[in-house]
Amino acid sequence: MKWLRENTFTAPLFQTSKRNAILWISITILLILKIYEGDHQFFTDHFQHLNDGSEWFLWYKWLWHHGASLLLFFLIPVVIIKLVLKEKLADFGLKIGDYKVGLKATLITFIIMPFIVYNSAQNPDHQEFYSSHFPLEIATQSAWMFVLWAISYLPHYIGWEFFFRGFVQFGFKEKMGVFGAIMFQTLLTALMHIGKPEGETWGAVAGGIYMGLLTFRTGSIYYALIFHFYLGLLNTYFCSL
Repeated sequence: MKWLRENTFTAPLFQTSKRNAILWISITILLILKIYEGDHQFFTDHFQHLNDGSEWFLWYKWLWHHGASLLLFFLIPVVIIKLVLKEKLADFGLKIGDYKVGLKATLITFIIMPFIVYNSAQNPDHQEFYSSHFPLEIATQSAWMFVLWAISYLPHYIGWEFFFRGFVQFGFKEKMGVFGAIMFQTLLTALMHIGKPEGETWGAVAGGIYMGLLTFRTGSIYYALIFHFYLGLLNTYFCSL
């Protein structure tokens, strides 16, 4: 390792803090694992024997996807923060924060988002993507099934918001500044939407900036989590109509 530090070619890799190196390396590894092993397509490719031709197989593959989000984007970063960085989870957004601002923003979005999501769901590309990839018929066949779908969907949003708005954004705030940290996590979330309809990827840019600002203003990821989870459920419902 010493020769790498002293070599003029590799020396720049060591010109950073231990904390910064841990963040960059762990984020890179976790993102790659999520894109490949943690994606629903991995389940489709490796567990095709479970495919009985029904929508339940679609549900199973998304359970894999959502569970992977919880593991790779929440549980492992929590362990890194507590045991490796030895920092407080509250400093990464796991706290109530400014609840007055958070609840006010939540109320406003609860009122306006149905109109925005309904309009998006009318887009043919958007409709085709979700009707072919998600178990919409099963998830919306009854109130109980919709609740069950919501419960199975929530782990994905817990992982997603903690990773991008907490681990990445708060993690790099000191080095990148507020603007840089918000735009960096927004860039990552936009890239993670590649493969979905283009309109949704642009929406991820707007949403990433909004949720980044909301998270910094409140000091908490909870309000962005509520917003994103609500948006996902609205999308499931409107795409099923």
